Amino acid sequence: MNRALLHYVSLGIIGLSFATLSIPDLAAGDSSISLWLFAISGVGLILGSLYDVLTGSLNDFEPDGFTPLVVLGAVLSLAGALLSLFP
Repeated sequence: MNRALLHYVSLGIIGLSFATLSIPDLAAGDSSISLWLFAISGVGLILGSLYDVLTGSLNDFEPDGFTPLVVLGAVLSLAGALLSLFP
């Protein structure tokens, strides 16, 4: 199992869940600081993870104990986004 890839994909999933919850509301005309922060952080997490995977930063990744927590966060974040989008 490639822990670095798992870590970055999980971060991308967290970013995707942030973006999917905020961007449709912003596109509909709603605006608040929390929506903007969710959208910016979600897109930033997606782009940052994608950049790290595509530029070969996986070799520089040092495994630590936080990867299982990031994976758990991604699962919970995705579950929350799906429950919010499809009640």
